Amino acid sequence: MGGGRAGVHRSRHDLPRGAGGRRVDVSPGPLPRAPRQSGRRGRGVARHRAALRRHALGQVRGRAPRRGGGEGDGRLTPFTVGIPVFDEEAIVVDNTQRLLDFLDRLGREYEVIIGSNGSTDSTTALGVDLSRRFKPVTFFHLPQRGVGLAFREFVRRARYPLLISLDMDLSVDLSFVPAALDLLETHDIVVGSKKLGKQNRAFFRRLGSELFLRAVRLLLGIAYEDYSIAAKAFRVATLRRFIERVNVGSSYVLEICYLTHRTGGSVIQVPVSCEDWRASKFNLLHEAFYKYRHLFGLWLRYRRGVA
Repeated sequence: MGGGRAGVHRSRHDLPRGAGGRRVDVSPGPLPRAPRQSGRRGRGVARHRAALRRHALGQVRGRAPRRGGGEGDGRLTPFTVGIPVFDEEAIVVDNTQRLLDFLDRLGREYEVIIGSNGSTDSTTALGVDLSRRFKPVTFFHLPQRGVGLAFREFVRRARYPLLISLDMDLSVDLSFVPAALDLLETHDIVVGSKKLGKQNRAFFRRLGSELFLRAVRLLLGIAYEDYSIAAKAFRVATLRRFIERVNVGSSYVLEICYLTHRTGGSVIQVPVSCEDWRASKFNLLHEAFYKYRHLFGLWLRYRRGVA
């Protein structure tokens, strides 16, 4: 199981990470343009654009992007990527290697944690093999299905102070990653929003998302535009304040954003590009019932002063 990719004597993923601060070629590709907005959303998008300009300036001048806060030694803040998987044998190997190729170009120390929740195909065997082949990758398997359970495990296992959540299909443009890392210098959570950016998804999935967003605004009074799992970034210290309280299913993003907002934390949303034509692995009617039930439960807790 040792060794790198076929035809290559040794993959650079097997080499130890550098100490940071070295000159690197950072070329993550084009970053999404944000639509014009007004009010609080407009200010958030303006800050996002400023972050993108700083990131681009670092590339043009041949230097590393802005230094991460709190390190005190000039190093870029290292980060963790968490990817929940359920029966992803068809894509887990190729997309993990594609992700590693991208992350290597960012010039930061990182780790990738892949977490299976309830997989019954060969995902687990493939994940274990990936963790043996590539130094930054670790893998775990939970017998119980529940993406929130996997997320809790990411937070427990994370060795670094910043956590990026992605889907295994990599349907969201990876330019979200460097932009979010920059924004986490001054915010607790970065919400990647498909609605603010560009999305190629089935009509009924977009309609269902819009109805749910309106219900959240009405009941909870928060107006973030995306509560899906992918393209979310967090300060791990913020997550550890709430992690044992949050939902073990797919509604944990909503709950974390709500609790962070209620306790005075900083949440910013940015536009992302998404290409997702795969059939959902969830029963959409069951998932809709589950999400609305959880939303009403959270609203009742808020009304009672528990949340």
